[in-house]
Amino acid sequence: MSTAPIPAIKGLPLVGNIGNFLYDPLRFITSLRAHGDVVAIRAGTTKVFVINDPALVRQMLLGQAHAFAKGRQHEKLRPCLGNGLALAEGGLHLRQRRLMQPAFHRRQVAGYVQAMQEAAETRIGSWPAGQPIQGDKELYGLLVTMVTQNLFSTRTGEQSVRKIQEALSVILGGVGWRSLDPTNLLEKLPIPSNRRFNEALSTMHSVVDDLIDNHKPDGKDLLSMMCQADDTQTGQSMSRQQIHDETINLLIVGPETTSSALSWVCHLLSVHRDIQANVQAEVDEVLSGRPAQAEDLGKLDLTRRVISEALRMYPPVWLLTRRTTTDVDLGPYRIPAGAPVCYSAYALHRDPAIYRHPDRFDPDRWLPEHTDSRSRTAYLPFGTGNRGCIGEPIAWAQTIVTLSTIAQHWTLKPAPGADVKPTAKLILMPSRLPLVPEPRASR
Repeated sequence: MSTAPIPAIKGLPLVGNIGNFLYDPLRFITSLRAHGDVVAIRAGTTKVFVINDPALVRQMLLGQAHAFAKGRQHEKLRPCLGNGLALAEGGLHLRQRRLMQPAFHRRQVAGYVQAMQEAAETRIGSWPAGQPIQGDKELYGLLVTMVTQNLFSTRTGEQSVRKIQEALSVILGGVGWRSLDPTNLLEKLPIPSNRRFNEALSTMHSVVDDLIDNHKPDGKDLLSMMCQADDTQTGQSMSRQQIHDETINLLIVGPETTSSALSWVCHLLSVHRDIQANVQAEVDEVLSGRPAQAEDLGKLDLTRRVISEALRMYPPVWLLTRRTTTDVDLGPYRIPAGAPVCYSAYALHRDPAIYRHPDRFDPDRWLPEHTDSRSRTAYLPFGTGNRGCIGEPIAWAQTIVTLSTIAQHWTLKPAPGADVKPTAKLILMPSRLPLVPEPRASR
């Protein structure tokens, strides 16, 4: 079978297209779709294949997943995440997913909702009325509390939350530029950024060790379930190191990605006051002033569509990498063994051939009568296949509980002079998110 040619995007000598990623990565990655369904760019002298067609992306993630291994991003995350589920390959990945899956079952997640609600009420209810807050930092602190207190039955103080947040910012920034260095030399130099990166790693591992060492098993929280889990096929349980790695995965990946989603939701609602008012009306009607319970989450239809639309516009994991383990045919294109491959959920979600007016915030596009198979196929905020996010049910519960609590208490307004822009590092976050919470006129 003849293969279709793959167009190549010219770059600078030696550095290739690295400058495009450093200067304006979102504009660059979305511009590539105009050149073809598969496009070759260069990171230094290394050829990287970018998949722009959602059908080919799904073929890579589902039909031919066996022919792809984790990519360069994940290799650079290994000093932090170890062999946790996010990075595990092959048999280890399948084993860890089997061991952890029961903790993310819908019935188990329902048991977390009350504790999530209590954490949200405590933090959101304490916001200063009419005074600016740093929304992204507030939401991140809340999500760390939900993960540690509610999933590990451990209360984390503000000082520990700040330590985690500061360390994670350094780690994610370091992983971002290390992924773009094809020589692997910069990370070995005795420079301040590398010292900060290593100190941040040490801090994160220390916090996780303290969390595990001080844990009092109750048989219900996630850490207890990991400690007690036995593989039904092998009879093996997790080692202390594997429990550490899975805990650090949950502590890093969960709060960072979910707080990104909630930050964008809050920003979008603050500048679309009519939609915010409709969300408040739905929350008032469904909850009648009481806290959200597990059985309420499926009834908040507009709230869920608002979150879905924010995830379309600003997917937290905006770019994912893979590496071929053998020659692979994706549609009419052949990609050689050992080649780096990537796709961007951000670019897929902003394709005007798939989503009408893709830059418009429109939760109604997720009404059943407005969606079609192509728009659903291209929608990948949580990935798909056996590499799809195992924590998706928890993320949905956290976002709906948090947003409904905000809607009960506050009307969000942009702070004067706020200039919110996306920052595309490893996670797609707002550059900053100053918000003013105004008390609801009536509740």
